Amino acid sequence: MATAQLPTEVLDHVANFLALPDFASLTRVSKEWHQIWTRHLWRSIHIRHDDHLDPFNTPEATKSRLQHGNYIRALHVCNFPMAEQIMLDTNIHLHTLDLLDTSRTLGLYDSQPDILFHILQRSPSLVTLKLAECPLEYERFLCTIIEYLPRLKILDVLDAEMGQIPKLKDETVKTFLANAPSTIEYIQMAVLFHDSEDLNDMVEPWLSKYHGKTTDHPALTVVSFNGHMSDEVPLVLSEDFLRSAPQLKAIEFLQENAPITEWVTSGTLHDTILRATSRSLKMLSSSGLRTFSDKDIAQHITAGQGIRDDQIRRWYSLNLEGCKHAGPATSQAIVNTCQHDLTELTVVGCEAMVSQDLQAILRSAVHLRSLDASRTEEYTDSCPRLLAQDMLISTWACRWLRTLSIEVGGIPRPDIKENQHGDPIPEGHPMYSGTDEESYVIQRRIYRQLGSLVYLEELYLGSSQGDIQLNCLSMTLESGLDFLDGLQALRVLGVGRMHHRIDTADHDWMWRT
Repeated sequence: MATAQLPTEVLDHVANFLALPDFASLTRVSKEWHQIWTRHLWRSIHIRHDDHLDPFNTPEATKSRLQHGNYIRALHVCNFPMAEQIMLDTNIHLHTLDLLDTSRTLGLYDSQPDILFHILQRSPSLVTLKLAECPLEYERFLCTIIEYLPRLKILDVLDAEMGQIPKLKDETVKTFLANAPSTIEYIQMAVLFHDSEDLNDMVEPWLSKYHGKTTDHPALTVVSFNGHMSDEVPLVLSEDFLRSAPQLKAIEFLQENAPITEWVTSGTLHDTILRATSRSLKMLSSSGLRTFSDKDIAQHITAGQGIRDDQIRRWYSLNLEGCKHAGPATSQAIVNTCQHDLTELTVVGCEAMVSQDLQAILRSAVHLRSLDASRTEEYTDSCPRLLAQDMLISTWACRWLRTLSIEVGGIPRPDIKENQHGDPIPEGHPMYSGTDEESYVIQRRIYRQLGSLVYLEELYLGSSQGDIQLNCLSMTLESGLDFLDGLQALRVLGVGRMHHRIDTADHDWMWRT
């Protein structure tokens, strides 16, 4: 059968396994293949740094863009004028707009703020919208989303420097949430909530026509605010909004990336969630459990959940730091009772918890946003470790993870000949099992698992404490590092005390990607 006769679905599936250079080669094979593969060549444009601009500014590239720009579905760009030019030059049906590193290159605060709004108004098919910097006219931006992006599923507005976030009233955010597109699944916003004395000085007319209205949000799962918080919890989640989003489980308020857990588990916001959904979200601290047995900790977790006095009691945060006896029974209790609503989990110092326990949690805790299983100065050798053989048994359910701190081990590394003390590793040691390529096969599967966590902002695979880890990921392109290229939200990658092989080429790839 000729390639042209294959169903489009088959060609699309094949395209998932090919990279940009592959498409470029395929389009040059014949006129028939040029017609088949050109749309895949142009479907996603990546301009992550200004030095990537030159190939797009040649007369030949401009002519080709004008001819084939209608195939573009995703823009990942660091250059705002280029994004505008592509949008104005072509009849584009954009699904993804990812404006990268705006604090350095985009200039949303410059003299042409209308450009962003023109782009959004021309993109009614947009599904994913990510900005690395808050627009100066924040309320106008939110209003534009409501009015022009009816298919939006992912909204991610960050400000890594936390330096130029415009102030917003509680009522502004509350009105936006209530009227966000009905298709929305994930909302993360950098915010600076106003102080009460600033209220009369803020003029925000854009959303006034939506006050008091609410849209159903059947798919909304995550709402996260990150930035500068006031002393009191902002009143942005109304009861009507919470009722409109029955799948909303992960609600976060972060003070410059640090969760303010008590805002969700006590006080005004907790009571609002309770009235709207009958769910009482709770926080468990390890301070009173550190001497408990594994069975007793498990019973405490299990007993803390359930229906009581017409309330559905669920754990929102479990901090088991230092509970050295927490092991299989505890992890099973987490799996049995915390598949929903559990957002934060800390198992630092849980020395009885083994690799299978961690894997069971990761494949069950659907709404987990933060998992900390790292070593600390106090718990250098008593933290659970995830082994490759367990990690690869099944895929993880925690697709919304924002922060992951975990040590992945059990990876054969025949390329390492000496331990951290300079002593030769003897033949027959598990480190020497198999060949380099067999090790790479295992590592690539691990990278794929990690690479599926597209909302990760902080990934710590190493540690600042303890011995140097030998049976770890080598973190090289040769071993499959490029499978992490989907982690576009990643701000921090920790590889401390890992015997990695990162060299100049790997570092350059990280910088480019």
